[in-house]
Amino acid sequence: MNDSFWTSKKFIVGVVVLLIFLGALFLSIMSLRAQRGVPLDVRTVSNTSDVPSAVEIPQDTVEEPAPIIHVPLPVEVRGIYWTAFTAATKRADELIVYMKKTGLNAVVIDLKMDNGQLAFLPNDKTLVPYMMKSGGAGSGSAGKPAIQDLEGLLKKLADDQIYRIARIAVMRDSAFGVVHPNAALQYAGGSIWRDKTGSAWADPTSPELVTYSLALAREAYARGFDEVQFDYVRFASDGKISSIVYPTYKSTELKVDAMKRFFQAVGEPLKREKIPVSFDLFGLVCMANDGLGIGQRLQDVLPYTDFVSPMVYPSHYANGFQGFANPAVYPYEVIKISLDHALQIVLPTKIETSTVK
Repeated sequence: MNDSFWTSKKFIVGVVVLLIFLGALFLSIMSLRAQRGVPLDVRTVSNTSDVPSAVEIPQDTVEEPAPIIHVPLPVEVRGIYWTAFTAATKRADELIVYMKKTGLNAVVIDLKMDNGQLAFLPNDKTLVPYMMKSGGAGSGSAGKPAIQDLEGLLKKLADDQIYRIARIAVMRDSAFGVVHPNAALQYAGGSIWRDKTGSAWADPTSPELVTYSLALAREAYARGFDEVQFDYVRFASDGKISSIVYPTYKSTELKVDAMKRFFQAVGEPLKREKIPVSFDLFGLVCMANDGLGIGQRLQDVLPYTDFVSPMVYPSHYANGFQGFANPAVYPYEVIKISLDHALQIVLPTKIETSTVK
Protein backbone atom coordinates (compact mmCIF):
# COMPACT_ATOMS: atom_id res chain seq x y z
CA MET A 1 0.00 0.00 0.00
CA ASN A 2 1.23 3.49 -0.76
CA ASP A 3 1.55 6.47 1.59
CA SER A 4 -1.61 8.10 0.35
CA PHE A 5 -3.69 5.05 1.42
CA TRP A 6 -2.31 5.16 4.96
CA THR A 7 -2.78 8.89 5.11
CA SER A 8 -6.46 8.54 4.16
CA LYS A 9 -6.96 5.71 6.65
CA LYS A 10 -5.44 7.77 9.48
CA PHE A 11 -7.68 10.69 8.59
CA ILE A 12 -10.84 8.55 8.71
CA VAL A 13 -9.84 6.98 12.02
CA GLY A 14 -9.13 10.45 13.44
CA VAL A 15 -12.56 11.69 12.43
CA VAL A 16 -14.25 8.65 13.98
CA VAL A 17 -12.35 9.11 17.26
CA LEU A 18 -13.23 12.80 17.31
CA LEU A 19 -16.95 12.04 16.79
CA ILE A 20 -16.87 9.44 19.55
CA PHE A 21 -15.22 11.98 21.91
CA LEU A 22 -17.74 14.71 21.08
CA GLY A 23 -20.60 12.26 21.56
CA ALA A 24 -19.33 11.21 24.95
CA LEU A 25 -18.86 14.86 25.94
CA PHE A 26 -22.42 15.71 24.89
CA LEU A 27 -23.84 12.82 26.89
CA SER A 28 -21.84 13.87 29.94
CA ILE A 29 -23.14 17.43 29.71
CA MET A 30 -26.75 16.25 29.34
CA SER A 31 -26.37 13.95 32.34
CA LEU A 32 -24.97 16.78 34.46
CA ARG A 33 -27.78 19.14 33.40
CA ALA A 34 -30.41 16.53 34.26
CA GLN A 35 -28.89 16.12 37.71
CA ARG A 36 -29.12 19.87 38.27
CA GLY A 37 -32.79 19.88 37.31
CA VAL A 38 -32.31 21.90 34.09
CA PRO A 39 -34.91 20.96 31.45
CA LEU A 40 -33.34 18.99 28.60
CA ASP A 41 -35.38 20.81 25.96
CA VAL A 42 -34.20 24.30 26.91
CA ARG A 43 -31.92 25.51 24.15
CA THR A 44 -31.16 29.10 25.10
CA VAL A 45 -28.69 29.27 27.97
CA SER A 46 -26.96 32.34 29.31
CA ASN A 47 -23.20 32.60 29.13
CA THR A 48 -22.81 32.73 32.90
CA SER A 49 -25.39 30.25 34.18
CA ASP A 50 -27.05 26.96 33.44
CA VAL A 51 -30.42 28.63 34.23
CA PRO A 52 -32.50 29.27 31.11
CA SER A 53 -32.78 32.92 30.13
CA ALA A 54 -36.52 32.58 29.55
CA VAL A 55 -38.72 29.91 31.05
CA GLU A 56 -42.40 29.80 30.15
CA ILE A 57 -44.62 29.87 33.26
CA PRO A 58 -47.29 27.17 33.22
CA GLN A 59 -50.74 28.72 32.80
CA ASP A 60 -52.11 27.16 35.97
CA THR A 61 -49.55 29.01 38.11
CA VAL A 62 -50.70 32.51 37.09
CA GLU A 63 -52.60 34.10 39.98
CA GLU A 64 -56.07 35.36 39.15
CA PRO A 65 -57.41 38.53 40.81
CA ALA A 66 -59.40 37.76 43.93
CA PRO A 67 -63.14 37.84 43.16
CA ILE A 68 -65.19 40.69 44.62
CA ILE A 69 -67.39 39.41 47.43
CA HIS A 70 -70.18 41.74 48.49
CA VAL A 71 -71.32 41.94 52.10
CA PRO A 72 -75.01 40.97 52.44
CA LEU A 73 -77.45 43.68 53.46
CA PRO A 74 -77.89 43.54 57.26
CA VAL A 75 -81.38 42.79 58.54
CA GLU A 76 -81.22 46.11 60.39
CA VAL A 77 -78.81 48.69 59.01
CA ARG A 78 -77.05 50.77 61.67
CA GLY A 79 -74.52 52.96 59.92
CA ILE A 80 -71.95 55.68 60.31
CA TYR A 81 -70.67 58.28 57.82
CA TRP A 82 -67.01 58.80 56.87
CA THR A 83 -65.44 61.52 54.77
CA ALA A 84 -62.80 60.42 52.28
CA PHE A 85 -60.09 61.80 54.56
CA THR A 86 -61.43 59.79 57.50
CA ALA A 87 -61.44 56.64 55.40
CA ALA A 88 -57.80 57.19 54.44
CA THR A 89 -56.36 57.70 57.93
CA LYS A 90 -55.82 55.71 61.11
CA ARG A 91 -59.08 57.20 62.31
CA ALA A 92 -60.78 54.58 60.15
CA ASP A 93 -59.22 51.77 62.20
CA GLU A 94 -60.34 53.45 65.41
CA LEU A 95 -63.87 53.76 64.09
CA ILE A 96 -63.99 50.12 63.02
CA VAL A 97 -63.16 49.13 66.61
CA TYR A 98 -65.87 51.50 67.81
CA MET A 99 -68.39 50.06 65.34
CA LYS A 100 -67.73 46.50 66.46
CA LYS A 101 -68.18 47.48 70.11
CA THR A 102 -71.43 49.36 69.54
CA GLY A 103 -73.10 47.11 66.98
CA LEU A 104 -72.81 49.42 63.98
CA ASN A 105 -72.79 47.35 60.81
CA ALA A 106 -72.66 49.79 57.87
CA VAL A 107 -70.53 52.72 56.72
CA VAL A 108 -71.19 55.45 54.16
CA ILE A 109 -67.97 56.67 52.52
CA ASP A 110 -67.53 59.73 50.31
CA LEU A 111 -66.17 58.97 46.84
CA LYS A 112 -65.67 62.67 46.13
CA MET A 113 -64.04 65.56 47.92
CA ASP A 114 -66.14 68.61 48.77
CA ASN A 115 -65.30 70.17 45.41
CA GLY A 116 -66.24 67.04 43.45
CA GLN A 117 -62.71 65.79 42.85
CA LEU A 118 -62.63 61.99 43.01
CA ALA A 119 -61.15 60.66 46.24
CA PHE A 120 -59.70 57.50 44.69
CA LEU A 121 -57.88 56.37 41.56
CA PRO A 122 -60.48 54.95 39.16
CA ASN A 123 -59.94 51.99 36.84
CA ASP A 124 -62.38 53.42 34.31
CA LYS A 125 -60.29 55.82 32.25
CA THR A 126 -63.30 58.01 31.49
CA LEU A 127 -63.36 58.94 35.18
CA VAL A 128 -59.72 60.07 35.40
CA PRO A 129 -60.42 63.72 34.42
CA TYR A 130 -62.61 64.11 37.51
CA MET A 131 -59.70 63.04 39.69
CA MET A 132 -57.22 65.43 38.13
CA LYS A 133 -59.34 68.55 37.98
CA SER A 134 -59.72 70.83 40.99
CA GLY A 135 -62.72 73.04 41.29
CA GLY A 136 -62.32 75.24 44.31
CA ALA A 137 -62.12 74.91 48.06
CA GLY A 138 -61.93 71.50 49.68
CA SER A 139 -59.88 69.82 46.97
CA GLY A 140 -57.20 67.22 47.47
CA SER A 141 -53.87 67.18 45.70
CA ALA A 142 -54.40 66.93 41.95
CA GLY A 143 -53.46 63.45 40.75
CA LYS A 144 -53.00 62.12 44.30
CA PRO A 145 -56.30 60.79 45.66
CA ALA A 146 -57.16 60.92 49.35
CA ILE A 147 -57.85 57.18 49.48
CA GLN A 148 -54.66 55.54 48.24
CA ASP A 149 -55.68 51.90 48.77
CA LEU A 150 -59.39 51.55 48.09
CA GLU A 151 -59.31 47.76 47.78
CA GLY A 152 -57.42 47.41 51.06
CA LEU A 153 -59.94 49.62 52.84
CA LEU A 154 -62.94 47.77 51.46
CA LYS A 155 -61.43 44.37 52.29
CA LYS A 156 -60.76 45.45 55.85
CA LEU A 157 -64.42 46.44 56.22
CA ALA A 158 -65.65 43.26 54.57
CA ASP A 159 -63.54 41.12 56.90
CA ASP A 160 -65.60 42.59 59.75
CA GLN A 161 -68.85 42.10 57.81
CA ILE A 162 -69.44 45.85 57.55
CA TYR A 163 -71.84 46.83 54.77
CA ARG A 164 -70.12 49.40 52.53
CA ILE A 165 -72.06 52.27 50.93
CA ALA A 166 -70.50 54.61 48.38
CA ARG A 167 -71.82 58.17 48.71
CA ILE A 168 -71.84 60.14 45.47
CA ALA A 169 -72.75 63.83 45.58
CA VAL A 170 -74.26 64.53 42.17
CA MET A 171 -75.41 68.04 41.21
CA ARG A 172 -73.18 69.97 43.64
CA ASP A 173 -69.86 69.25 41.92
CA SER A 174 -67.27 71.86 41.00
CA ALA A 175 -64.97 69.30 39.34
CA PHE A 176 -67.79 68.37 36.98
CA GLY A 177 -68.13 72.06 36.12
CA VAL A 178 -64.45 72.21 35.19
CA VAL A 179 -64.64 69.10 32.99
CA HIS A 180 -68.03 70.06 31.48
CA PRO A 181 -68.41 73.86 31.74
CA ASN A 182 -71.21 73.80 29.18
CA ALA A 183 -73.22 71.47 31.42
CA ALA A 184 -72.81 73.53 34.59
CA LEU A 185 -75.14 76.25 35.86
CA GLN A 186 -74.05 79.63 34.52
CA TYR A 187 -74.44 83.35 34.91
CA ALA A 188 -75.85 85.38 32.01
CA GLY A 189 -72.32 86.24 30.88
CA GLY A 190 -71.39 82.59 30.50
CA SER A 191 -69.25 82.15 33.62
CA ILE A 192 -69.97 79.28 36.01
CA TRP A 193 -72.57 80.04 38.66
CA ARG A 194 -71.65 79.24 42.26
CA ASP A 195 -73.64 78.93 45.46
CA LYS A 196 -72.93 80.56 48.84
CA THR A 197 -70.10 78.14 49.54
CA GLY A 198 -68.41 78.77 46.20
CA SER A 199 -69.45 75.43 44.75
CA ALA A 200 -70.51 74.94 41.15
CA TRP A 201 -73.61 72.94 40.24
CA ALA A 202 -74.47 70.73 37.30
CA ASP A 203 -77.63 71.19 35.27
CA PRO A 204 -79.91 68.34 36.49
CA THR A 205 -81.00 67.62 32.91
CA SER A 206 -77.47 67.34 31.52
CA PRO A 207 -76.86 64.07 29.60
CA GLU A 208 -73.18 64.22 30.63
CA LEU A 209 -74.25 64.18 34.27
CA VAL A 210 -76.21 60.97 33.81
CA THR A 211 -73.32 59.31 31.99
CA TYR A 212 -70.86 60.32 34.69
CA SER A 213 -73.13 59.25 37.55
CA LEU A 214 -73.68 55.81 36.05
CA ALA A 215 -69.98 55.29 35.32
CA LEU A 216 -68.99 56.22 38.86
CA ALA A 217 -71.69 54.02 40.39
CA ARG A 218 -70.63 51.03 38.32
CA GLU A 219 -66.99 51.59 39.22
CA ALA A 220 -67.83 51.77 42.93
CA TYR A 221 -69.75 48.50 42.85
CA ALA A 222 -67.10 46.75 40.76
CA ARG A 223 -64.41 47.79 43.22
CA GLY A 224 -66.28 46.28 46.17
CA PHE A 225 -68.89 48.68 47.54
CA ASP A 226 -72.17 46.97 48.37
CA GLU A 227 -74.49 49.89 47.61
CA VAL A 228 -74.38 53.21 45.79
CA GLN A 229 -76.01 56.21 47.48
CA PHE A 230 -76.70 59.39 45.50
CA ASP A 231 -76.82 62.70 47.37
CA TYR A 232 -77.43 66.28 46.19
CA VAL A 233 -79.93 64.99 43.65
CA ARG A 234 -81.80 68.25 43.24
CA PHE A 235 -81.83 71.76 41.87
CA ALA A 236 -79.65 74.34 43.60
CA SER A 237 -81.27 76.20 46.49
CA ASP A 238 -78.65 78.44 48.12
CA GLY A 239 -77.26 81.58 46.54
CA LYS A 240 -78.55 83.92 43.84
CA ILE A 241 -80.98 81.45 42.32
CA SER A 242 -82.60 84.11 40.14
CA SER A 243 -79.31 84.67 38.31
CA ILE A 244 -78.95 81.04 37.17
CA VAL A 245 -78.90 80.30 33.46
CA TYR A 246 -79.60 76.62 32.74
CA PRO A 247 -77.73 75.16 29.74
CA THR A 248 -80.26 72.38 29.08
CA TYR A 249 -83.16 72.65 31.54
CA LYS A 250 -86.16 74.53 30.16
CA SER A 251 -88.19 76.59 32.61
CA THR A 252 -91.37 75.46 30.88
CA GLU A 253 -90.85 72.03 32.46
CA LEU A 254 -91.69 71.40 36.10
CA LYS A 255 -88.62 70.77 38.22
CA VAL A 256 -90.22 67.63 39.66
CA ASP A 257 -90.58 66.23 36.15
CA ALA A 258 -86.95 67.01 35.34
CA MET A 259 -85.77 65.29 38.51
CA LYS A 260 -88.01 62.30 37.93
CA ARG A 261 -86.31 61.78 34.58
CA PHE A 262 -82.94 61.87 36.31
CA PHE A 263 -84.03 59.34 38.96
CA GLN A 264 -85.21 57.03 36.19
CA ALA A 265 -82.14 57.53 33.97
CA VAL A 266 -79.78 56.61 36.81
CA GLY A 267 -81.79 54.29 39.02
CA GLU A 268 -83.43 52.11 36.40
CA PRO A 269 -80.26 50.73 34.73
CA LEU A 270 -78.51 50.18 38.06
CA LYS A 271 -81.45 48.20 39.43
CA ARG A 272 -81.49 46.20 36.20
CA GLU A 273 -77.79 45.44 36.71
CA LYS A 274 -78.49 44.30 40.28
CA ILE A 275 -76.50 47.18 41.79
CA PRO A 276 -78.24 48.31 45.01
CA VAL A 277 -79.04 52.01 44.72
CA SER A 278 -80.36 54.60 47.15
CA PHE A 279 -81.10 58.33 47.13
CA ASP A 280 -80.75 60.98 49.85
CA LEU A 281 -83.72 63.36 49.95
CA PHE A 282 -84.69 66.36 52.03
CA GLY A 283 -86.58 65.36 55.16
CA LEU A 284 -89.54 67.54 54.19
CA VAL A 285 -90.38 65.25 51.24
CA CYS A 286 -92.07 63.13 53.91
CA MET A 287 -94.51 65.96 54.57
CA ALA A 288 -94.72 67.99 51.36
CA ASN A 289 -95.65 66.99 47.84
CA ASP A 290 -94.84 70.17 45.93
CA GLY A 291 -91.20 69.52 45.06
CA LEU A 292 -89.91 71.99 47.67
CA GLY A 293 -88.62 74.20 44.87
CA ILE A 294 -85.76 71.73 44.22
CA GLY A 295 -87.63 69.02 42.31
CA GLN A 296 -87.75 66.33 45.00
CA ARG A 297 -90.87 64.26 45.59
CA LEU A 298 -90.79 60.93 47.38
CA GLN A 299 -93.17 59.21 44.97
CA ASP A 300 -90.95 60.14 42.01
CA VAL A 301 -87.96 58.33 43.47
CA LEU A 302 -89.56 55.12 44.73
CA PRO A 303 -89.92 53.24 41.40
CA TYR A 304 -86.21 53.61 40.63
CA THR A 305 -84.48 52.88 43.90
CA ASP A 306 -83.93 50.13 46.44
CA PHE A 307 -83.74 52.50 49.40
CA VAL A 308 -84.48 56.11 50.30
CA SER A 309 -82.71 58.10 53.02
CA PRO A 310 -84.88 61.08 54.02
CA MET A 311 -82.73 63.52 55.97
CA VAL A 312 -85.12 64.05 58.85
CA TYR A 313 -82.66 65.99 61.01
CA PRO A 314 -84.71 67.70 63.77
CA SER A 315 -82.17 70.53 63.95
CA HIS A 316 -82.92 71.39 60.32
CA TYR A 317 -86.63 71.97 60.83
CA ALA A 318 -87.94 75.49 61.31
CA ASN A 319 -89.16 76.54 64.72
CA GLY A 320 -92.86 75.88 64.95
CA PHE A 321 -92.77 72.71 62.82
CA GLN A 322 -95.80 70.63 63.82
CA GLY A 323 -96.25 72.88 66.84
CA PHE A 324 -92.77 72.36 68.31
CA ALA A 325 -91.18 75.65 69.36
CA ASN A 326 -87.73 74.11 68.86
CA PRO A 327 -87.87 70.83 66.86
CA ALA A 328 -84.24 70.08 67.71
CA VAL A 329 -85.17 69.19 71.31
CA TYR A 330 -87.88 66.78 70.14
CA PRO A 331 -85.93 64.35 67.94
CA TYR A 332 -88.13 61.29 68.48
CA GLU A 333 -91.38 63.15 67.86
CA VAL A 334 -90.10 64.97 64.74
CA ILE A 335 -88.66 61.85 63.18
CA LYS A 336 -91.69 59.68 63.93
CA ILE A 337 -94.16 62.21 62.57
CA SER A 338 -92.08 62.60 59.41
CA LEU A 339 -91.75 58.86 58.78
CA ASP A 340 -95.42 58.22 59.50
CA HIS A 341 -96.31 60.75 56.82
CA ALA A 342 -93.77 59.15 54.45
CA LEU A 343 -95.43 55.78 54.91
CA GLN A 344 -98.71 57.34 53.84
CA ILE A 345 -97.03 58.17 50.53
CA VAL A 346 -95.30 54.80 50.17
CA LEU A 347 -98.26 52.64 51.25
CA PRO A 348 -101.27 54.98 51.37
CA THR A 349 -103.89 52.24 51.68
CA LYS A 350 -102.08 50.02 54.16
CA ILE A 351 -100.56 52.30 56.79
CA GLU A 352 -102.41 54.46 59.25
CA THR A 353 -100.64 57.42 60.80
CA SER A 354 -100.19 56.62 64.46
CA THR A 355 -100.18 59.13 67.24
CA VAL A 356 -96.87 60.07 68.79
CA LYS A 357 -96.19 58.28 72.04
